[in-house]
Amino acid sequence: MPKYLFYLLFFIPFSGAAQKVEHDWENYVVSLNGRPVSINVDLGYKLLAPVPEDSFVVILRVKLNQTDKNGMPKQEESEILLNMEDRLVEMLARQIGGKFTGRFTQRSIREFYFYAPDTLGYNRAVNQAMLPFGSHEWLAQAKTDKSWSNYLEVLFPSEPDLLRIQSRRQADRLPVSVKSGREPIFVLHFLQFPSKEQMEKFLSLQALNGYELVGLPIAADKKSGKFELVLRRQEFLGVGWVEAVVIATYRLALDQGGKYLGWNPDHQK
Repeated sequence: MPKYLFYLLFFIPFSGAAQKVEHDWENYVVSLNGRPVSINVDLGYKLLAPVPEDSFVVILRVKLNQTDKNGMPKQEESEILLNMEDRLVEMLARQIGGKFTGRFTQRSIREFYFYAPDTLGYNRAVNQAMLPFGSHEWLAQAKTDKSWSNYLEVLFPSEPDLLRIQSRRQADRLPVSVKSGREPIFVLHFLQFPSKEQMEKFLSLQALNGYELVGLPIAADKKSGKFELVLRRQEFLGVGWVEAVVIATYRLALDQGGKYLGWNPDHQK
């Protein structure tokens, strides 16, 4: 593994050996059929999921009362929903050991997701939590989810969305003049390919003109069995850079069977 890759793991805040989650909340927005979906998720559960002792999921669906044209809550409604969330987290944790893993909002609906060791008493806990919010229609259900599919497939971000999150966090660590795009910076891009042929085909793409080769492997990495590629280019960060460069390079690599691992500022340049 190239020494630079150590820094790409900064957004996962705990060791895979740790059994106690360190919460890492993130909000991101995706588009579904032209409408926004806002997702708030605890990324900290990713390295632990699925958790065998918490094999049940409790899902609470709430109909929103005050929304904009996109089905997102207005300010007053948002404050009510935050109070609702606090009560749900408290009641479900206290009564059934429920762990709040995230929520999503779309089309005037918000769904909350909790994982728990069993479902005995979940209805009572939800009813008590929702008592102050009688003007909101809601429906709760509990079911087995040993694979944590609701967390991994509904809440957790896709690879490109995770790259967007990582890139935003990484850019936030840089000086304002750099992250705003006013001042250029040399950036290292890390990629991985199953074969030398796929890597060479990727490097032949016209879209990669202007990149400098930092690391061109002649053999597969002994640990990963993949060809680890490092490219460098001077970049102007700012609005649109992540989509135009990071996500575009991710898709180019994917088309050739490879994987875009992430980027880092090259402080040695």
